[in-house]
Amino acid sequence: MEILLKINGLRVDFVADKRTVHAVSGVDLYVKKGEVLILAGESGSGKTITALSITKVLPRNAEIISGSICFNGVDLLKLDNRSLGLFRGKEIAYIFQEPTSYLNPVFTIGNQIVEAIILHQDKTKKEAFTEALELLRLVNIREPKSVFFDYPHQLSGGMNQRVLIAMALACKPKLLIADEPTTSLDVTIEAQILRLLMDLKEKIGFSLLFITHNLSIAKKIGSRIYIMHRGQIVEEGNVEEIFNNPKHFHARELVGAYEKIGRI
Repeated sequence: MEILLKINGLRVDFVADKRTVHAVSGVDLYVKKGEVLILAGESGSGKTITALSITKVLPRNAEIISGSICFNGVDLLKLDNRSLGLFRGKEIAYIFQEPTSYLNPVFTIGNQIVEAIILHQDKTKKEAFTEALELLRLVNIREPKSVFFDYPHQLSGGMNQRVLIAMALACKPKLLIADEPTTSLDVTIEAQILRLLMDLKEKIGFSLLFITHNLSIAKKIGSRIYIMHRGQIVEEGNVEEIFNNPKHFHARELVGAYEKIGRI
Protein backbone atom coordinates (compact mmCIF):
# COMPACT_ATOMS: atom_id res chain seq x y z
CA MET A 1 0.00 0.00 0.00
CA GLU A 2 1.28 3.46 -0.94
CA ILE A 3 2.60 5.73 1.82
CA LEU A 4 0.71 9.02 2.24
CA LEU A 5 2.60 10.57 5.15
CA LYS A 6 6.15 9.86 6.32
CA ILE A 7 7.84 11.47 9.32
CA ASN A 8 11.58 11.02 9.76
CA GLY A 9 13.74 12.13 12.67
CA LEU A 10 11.28 14.70 14.01
CA ARG A 11 12.60 16.71 16.96
CA VAL A 12 10.53 19.39 18.67
CA ASP A 13 11.66 21.48 21.65
CA PHE A 14 9.78 23.76 24.03
CA VAL A 15 11.50 26.74 25.60
CA ALA A 16 9.99 28.05 28.84
CA ASP A 17 11.63 30.13 31.56
CA LYS A 18 15.03 29.69 29.88
CA ARG A 19 14.61 25.93 30.11
CA THR A 20 14.47 23.63 27.07
CA VAL A 21 12.17 20.63 27.09
CA HIS A 22 12.62 17.95 24.42
CA ALA A 23 8.96 17.25 23.66
CA VAL A 24 9.56 15.04 20.62
CA SER A 25 12.89 13.28 20.18
CA GLY A 26 13.60 11.65 16.82
CA VAL A 27 10.15 10.32 15.88
CA ASP A 28 9.82 8.17 12.76
CA LEU A 29 6.41 7.01 11.53
CA TYR A 30 4.39 6.61 8.37
CA VAL A 31 0.72 6.43 7.37
CA LYS A 32 -0.39 4.40 4.38
CA LYS A 33 -3.14 5.53 2.05
CA GLY A 34 -6.50 4.33 3.30
CA GLU A 35 -5.33 2.91 6.63
CA VAL A 36 -6.20 3.62 10.25
CA LEU A 37 -2.97 4.27 12.16
CA ILE A 38 -3.01 4.54 15.95
CA LEU A 39 -0.59 6.80 17.82
CA ALA A 40 -0.94 5.81 21.49
CA GLY A 41 0.63 6.81 24.77
CA GLU A 42 0.03 8.53 28.07
CA SER A 43 -0.68 12.26 28.39
CA GLY A 44 2.48 14.28 27.79
CA SER A 45 4.16 11.59 25.73
CA GLY A 46 4.39 13.82 22.64
CA LYS A 47 1.48 12.47 20.58
CA THR A 48 -0.31 15.78 20.03
CA ILE A 49 2.89 17.75 19.38
CA THR A 50 3.86 15.19 16.74
CA ALA A 51 0.46 15.61 15.07
CA LEU A 52 0.52 19.42 15.21
CA SER A 53 4.03 19.45 13.73
CA ILE A 54 2.67 17.93 10.52
CA THR A 55 1.17 21.28 9.48
CA LYS A 56 3.33 23.41 11.81
CA VAL A 57 0.43 24.63 13.96
CA LEU A 58 2.48 24.53 17.15
CA PRO A 59 2.43 26.74 20.26
CA ARG A 60 4.65 29.81 20.01
CA ASN A 61 7.26 28.43 22.39
CA ALA A 62 7.65 25.23 20.38
CA GLU A 63 10.27 24.84 17.69
CA ILE A 64 10.87 22.07 15.17
CA ILE A 65 14.59 21.41 15.50
CA SER A 66 15.09 18.81 12.79
CA GLY A 67 13.46 16.14 10.70
CA SER A 68 11.26 15.84 7.63
CA ILE A 69 7.51 15.41 7.18
CA CYS A 70 6.67 14.26 3.66
CA PHE A 71 3.03 14.31 2.53
CA ASN A 72 2.40 12.88 -0.93
CA GLY A 73 6.09 13.41 -1.64
CA VAL A 74 6.20 17.05 -0.47
CA ASP A 75 8.32 17.93 2.58
CA LEU A 76 5.93 20.15 4.51
CA LEU A 77 8.66 21.45 6.81
CA LYS A 78 10.35 23.13 3.86
CA LEU A 79 7.25 25.14 2.91
CA ASP A 80 6.53 28.70 3.98
CA ASN A 81 3.27 29.47 5.78
CA ARG A 82 1.47 30.54 2.62
CA SER A 83 2.34 27.34 0.76
CA LEU A 84 1.58 25.23 3.81
CA GLY A 85 -1.82 26.92 4.04
CA LEU A 86 -2.81 25.05 0.88
CA PHE A 87 -2.48 21.79 2.81
CA ARG A 88 -4.13 22.84 6.08
CA GLY A 89 -7.78 21.87 6.05
CA LYS A 90 -7.83 21.04 2.34
CA GLU A 91 -5.43 18.06 2.33
CA ILE A 92 -4.92 17.49 6.06
CA ALA A 93 -7.69 18.12 8.60
CA TYR A 94 -7.93 17.76 12.38
CA ILE A 95 -10.61 16.97 14.91
CA PHE A 96 -9.89 17.43 18.61
CA GLN A 97 -11.03 16.35 22.06
CA GLU A 98 -13.08 19.42 23.00
CA PRO A 99 -15.12 20.55 19.98
CA THR A 100 -16.45 23.66 21.72
CA SER A 101 -12.87 24.92 22.01
CA TYR A 102 -12.69 24.99 18.20
CA LEU A 103 -16.24 26.11 17.39
CA ASN A 104 -16.92 29.84 17.59
CA PRO A 105 -19.66 30.43 20.20
CA VAL A 106 -21.00 33.58 18.50
CA PHE A 107 -21.64 32.04 15.08
CA THR A 108 -24.18 29.41 14.10
CA ILE A 109 -23.08 25.91 13.24
CA GLY A 110 -24.11 26.38 9.61
CA ASN A 111 -22.19 29.62 9.16
CA GLN A 112 -19.02 28.01 10.46
CA ILE A 113 -19.29 25.07 8.05
CA VAL A 114 -20.11 27.41 5.15
CA GLU A 115 -17.05 29.52 5.99
CA ALA A 116 -14.82 26.41 5.98
CA ILE A 117 -16.15 25.40 2.55
CA ILE A 118 -15.73 28.86 1.00
CA LEU A 119 -12.22 29.19 2.47
CA HIS A 120 -10.94 26.15 0.58
CA GLN A 121 -13.29 25.78 -2.39
CA ASP A 122 -14.37 27.99 -5.26
CA LYS A 123 -18.06 27.99 -4.34
CA THR A 124 -20.77 30.58 -3.91
CA LYS A 125 -22.45 31.08 -0.56
CA LYS A 126 -25.58 29.34 -1.89
CA GLU A 127 -23.55 26.34 -3.06
CA ALA A 128 -21.71 26.22 0.27
CA PHE A 129 -25.03 26.34 2.13
CA THR A 130 -26.28 23.29 0.20
CA GLU A 131 -23.01 21.43 0.78
CA ALA A 132 -23.05 22.27 4.50
CA LEU A 133 -26.48 20.66 4.84
CA GLU A 134 -25.20 17.58 3.02
CA LEU A 135 -22.21 17.38 5.37
CA LEU A 136 -24.51 17.53 8.41
CA ARG A 137 -26.54 14.69 6.92
CA LEU A 138 -23.32 12.79 6.20
CA VAL A 139 -22.36 12.83 9.88
CA ASN A 140 -25.82 11.50 10.78
CA ILE A 141 -27.41 14.65 12.16
CA ARG A 142 -31.10 13.95 11.77
CA GLU A 143 -32.43 17.50 11.41
CA PRO A 144 -29.64 19.36 9.59
CA LYS A 145 -31.77 22.40 8.72
CA SER A 146 -32.57 22.91 12.38
CA VAL A 147 -29.01 22.33 13.61
CA PHE A 148 -27.69 24.62 10.87
CA PHE A 149 -29.07 27.64 12.74
CA ASP A 150 -28.10 26.46 16.23
CA TYR A 151 -25.13 27.73 18.22
CA PRO A 152 -22.56 25.34 19.75
CA HIS A 153 -23.88 25.82 23.31
CA GLN A 154 -27.29 24.55 22.18
CA LEU A 155 -25.90 21.15 21.19
CA SER A 156 -24.61 18.18 23.17
CA GLY A 157 -20.94 17.18 23.21
CA GLY A 158 -21.60 14.34 20.80
CA MET A 159 -23.48 16.61 18.39
CA ASN A 160 -20.72 19.22 18.47
CA GLN A 161 -18.17 16.51 17.74
CA ARG A 162 -20.22 15.48 14.68
CA VAL A 163 -20.24 19.13 13.58
CA LEU A 164 -16.46 19.32 13.96
CA ILE A 165 -16.12 16.16 11.86
CA ALA A 166 -18.38 17.72 9.20
CA MET A 167 -16.16 20.82 9.13
CA ALA A 168 -13.01 18.69 8.89
CA LEU A 169 -14.47 16.80 5.92
CA ALA A 170 -15.68 19.94 4.15
CA CYS A 171 -12.77 19.83 1.71
CA LYS A 172 -12.50 16.03 1.48
CA PRO A 173 -9.02 15.79 3.01
CA LYS A 174 -6.70 12.91 2.22
CA LEU A 175 -5.59 12.66 5.86
CA LEU A 176 -7.81 13.12 8.91
CA ILE A 177 -6.01 13.47 12.24
CA ALA A 178 -8.26 12.68 15.21
CA ASP A 179 -6.68 13.73 18.51
CA GLU A 180 -8.51 12.05 21.43
CA PRO A 181 -11.88 12.95 19.81
CA THR A 182 -13.97 10.76 22.14
CA THR A 183 -12.26 11.28 25.50
CA SER A 184 -14.87 13.69 26.85
CA LEU A 185 -17.82 11.59 25.66
CA ASP A 186 -19.64 8.80 27.45
CA VAL A 187 -19.13 5.22 26.27
CA THR A 188 -22.31 5.06 24.18
CA ILE A 189 -21.60 8.31 22.29
CA GLU A 190 -17.95 7.29 21.92
CA ALA A 191 -19.01 4.10 20.15
CA GLN A 192 -21.27 6.11 17.83
CA ILE A 193 -18.49 8.55 16.91
CA LEU A 194 -16.00 5.73 16.28
CA ARG A 195 -18.53 3.92 14.08
CA LEU A 196 -19.22 7.17 12.23
CA LEU A 197 -15.51 7.74 11.56
CA MET A 198 -15.11 4.22 10.20
CA ASP A 199 -18.17 4.59 7.97
CA LEU A 200 -16.96 7.94 6.65
CA LYS A 201 -13.50 6.54 6.01
CA GLU A 202 -15.03 3.86 3.78
CA LYS A 203 -17.30 6.35 1.97
CA ILE A 204 -14.75 9.09 1.41
CA GLY A 205 -11.50 7.12 1.41
CA PHE A 206 -9.29 9.24 3.67
CA SER A 207 -6.46 7.93 5.82
CA LEU A 208 -6.99 8.24 9.57
CA LEU A 209 -4.30 9.02 12.14
CA PHE A 210 -6.04 8.38 15.45
CA ILE A 211 -4.35 9.63 18.62
CA THR A 212 -5.40 8.06 21.91
CA HIS A 213 -4.36 6.88 25.36
CA ASN A 214 -7.14 4.28 25.20
CA LEU A 215 -5.99 0.91 23.89
CA SER A 216 -9.53 -0.41 23.73
CA ILE A 217 -10.07 2.06 20.86
CA ALA A 218 -6.84 0.94 19.21
CA LYS A 219 -8.04 -2.64 19.26
CA LYS A 220 -11.44 -1.73 17.81
CA ILE A 221 -10.39 0.40 14.85
CA GLY A 222 -6.63 0.26 14.26
CA SER A 223 -4.53 -1.74 11.83
CA ARG A 224 -1.07 -0.58 12.95
CA ILE A 225 0.03 1.19 16.11
CA TYR A 226 2.91 3.32 17.35
CA ILE A 227 3.36 3.73 21.11
CA MET A 228 5.01 6.91 22.40
CA HIS A 229 6.73 7.47 25.73
CA ARG A 230 8.62 10.59 26.79
CA GLY A 231 8.77 11.99 23.26
CA GLN A 232 9.91 8.83 21.54
CA ILE A 233 8.36 5.93 19.65
CA VAL A 234 9.09 2.95 21.87
CA GLU A 235 7.14 0.28 20.02
CA GLU A 236 5.41 -0.16 16.69
CA GLY A 237 3.69 -2.88 14.74
CA ASN A 238 0.43 -4.60 13.95
CA VAL A 239 -2.17 -3.93 16.64
CA GLU A 240 -2.72 -7.61 17.37
CA GLU A 241 1.03 -8.24 17.61
CA ILE A 242 1.47 -5.42 20.13
CA PHE A 243 -1.41 -6.71 22.24
CA ASN A 244 -0.17 -10.29 22.16
CA ASN A 245 3.53 -9.62 22.68
CA PRO A 246 4.41 -6.10 23.89
CA LYS A 247 8.17 -5.69 24.29
CA HIS A 248 8.85 -2.22 25.75
CA PHE A 249 7.94 -1.82 29.43
CA HIS A 250 5.59 1.09 28.67
CA ALA A 251 3.78 -0.93 26.01
CA ARG A 252 3.43 -3.74 28.54
CA GLU A 253 2.01 -1.27 31.06
CA LEU A 254 -0.60 -0.02 28.59
CA VAL A 255 -1.60 -3.50 27.49
CA GLY A 256 -1.69 -4.68 31.09
CA ALA A 257 -3.97 -1.80 32.07
CA TYR A 258 -6.26 -2.59 29.14
CA GLU A 259 -6.44 -6.26 30.12
CA LYS A 260 -7.12 -5.37 33.74
CA ILE A 261 -9.93 -2.88 33.30
CA GLY A 262 -10.75 -3.06 29.56
CA ARG A 263 -10.59 0.70 29.17
CA ILE A 264 -7.85 3.23 29.99
